[in-house]
Amino acid sequence: MDYNNLLTRAFNLSWKHKVLWVLGFLATSMGYFGGFDLSDKHVFEKFHHWQYNVGGDFTDRIIDWFEFNPEISAALVLFIVAMLLLLFLIFFVLNLISIAGLIEGVYKIEREEPYRLGKLFKAGASFFWRFLGLFLLAVVVVVAVLFVIILPIVLAFIITPVLGVLALLIGIPVGIAAAFFFGNVYSLAQREIVAYQTPIIQAVGEAFHLLIKHIIPNLVIFLITTFLWIVIVIGATIIAILFAIPIMMLATQSVWILLGSLFVILPLFLLIAIVVEGFLGTFFNSLMTLFYLELRKLSPRGGIPTAAPEPGFS
Repeated sequence: MDYNNLLTRAFNLSWKHKVLWVLGFLATSMGYFGGFDLSDKHVFEKFHHWQYNVGGDFTDRIIDWFEFNPEISAALVLFIVAMLLLLFLIFFVLNLISIAGLIEGVYKIEREEPYRLGKLFKAGASFFWRFLGLFLLAVVVVVAVLFVIILPIVLAFIITPVLGVLALLIGIPVGIAAAFFFGNVYSLAQREIVAYQTPIIQAVGEAFHLLIKHIIPNLVIFLITTFLWIVIVIGATIIAILFAIPIMMLATQSVWILLGSLFVILPLFLLIAIVVEGFLGTFFNSLMTLFYLELRKLSPRGGIPTAAPEPGFS
């Protein structure tokens, strides 16, 4: 298998068909949630560490108001948590729909068929319940596997630290192998569902067959995508730090200067992040879909259908 050609095709497809970046962003946008504990009872105390020179006791008065109105504070926290959960649910649904839409979009492009974003989104929505079922099945399997891997390590550390370290050294490669196995089966099953409107269990079986029969290509594509994601995460961290430095410098001056800078720097950062994430989401989904098509050339299943009734290709 020509992996360089796969990477080039995925890059060119993603760059040429920029409308797919909308789906690409939604397909990789779940990482925005988490990282702030609204249940922390000391959350308001932390504001006392702010050393901004705001006119009068403006900041302290706001903090005192929240502290002396615990019922309103609790209601506000609950409201924020509920809104975050609702937003998470919306993005989760859009995530599954967008992945399915991207897969079908690549199929259409490969068959040189016209496509429209709305129709791809609609086609992706038609696969939502199967993708949801596949996701829930994956969650159950992953939890079970983690339990099997982590429990012996914990017990080993309880017995003796030396045995615990040995168990950890064994558990790490086992965990990586599990990530490779279940990650590739999950991705291939998604593409099997969209390509042939296959039921979930049958799609998993077909994906397992493609993995076992073509273990080396699957391992190579796993290593390639893992390496690329590591490079991207490192690069994104560096860029985020570069954006954060001026904000941190301004934060030492005044809260008003900080807020003013956030209205400029933060939207710019988010705009860049959305565009880049849209491209990357399209690229990685396209890469895996093209890889699946190459596997199907080696192990054909009647070929990718040229037309099919809903749900599926339109």
